[in-house]
Amino acid sequence: MKIIVKSLVIIVFICIFGSGFYLYKLHALAIEGNKLFGDRCTQVNPILIQYKKAFLKYAEYLNTYPHSRYSEKEIAECVEEYMSGLREYVPAEDAWLDSQMKFINRWDFQLFEPWYIKQGSVYQYDMYKAYRTDAANMVMIMDNPEIAKSMELGTPNPARETRDKAIQQYFDFFEEAQEITDWRKWFGRVPIPEGCTKENVTIPETGGSIQWDRDIEDSTPSGVPIDPYITS
Repeated sequence: MKIIVKSLVIIVFICIFGSGFYLYKLHALAIEGNKLFGDRCTQVNPILIQYKKAFLKYAEYLNTYPHSRYSEKEIAECVEEYMSGLREYVPAEDAWLDSQMKFINRWDFQLFEPWYIKQGSVYQYDMYKAYRTDAANMVMIMDNPEIAKSMELGTPNPARETRDKAIQQYFDFFEEAQEITDWRKWFGRVPIPEGCTKENVTIPETGGSIQWDRDIEDSTPSGVPIDPYITS
């Protein structure tokens, strides 16, 4: 009888300890993941957002020329900001992606996190990797002008298409995951990372921002470089 009682006590103790450890790991992983995204908000997204804003300004100039509110000098500086931003962004993204991959490949992440957290993290990684690949592709074209000169408007852009699909895949899954009822979500709740604001988590949409169907001969200024491959 005593052996049975002791066995039950041990089993109960193991269950309580195991449950406590599991809940602790869920919350600890949420804190680590939150910090990793906070690093993105302050170290990566600002560069990505800034060069995209520069591109939108460039696109507005082209779309409204010759009645643009920007001078050719201002827009030349804008183009330079866009190009330098691309070059700065790629290595910053590489560093963050490396940290993200190490985190989601950890044994405790793989063992304790719910399936939808693991899947969402992979989709998020794929999305930002696609942003990075697209930007690196643009840097390659900037460094090899002959490539851009050989392209025609409407030339398929596999890197851009992959990026757009990855973005859609992530946000579709994110919405689906929000609808999942799971008690473990309570233990994964953490505050918005310090440093993350609406301004540095919202990446501007730049696809299709240049109106290529305008009469280019009449509407494109000669003093500004026009690359038919740069569409975002």
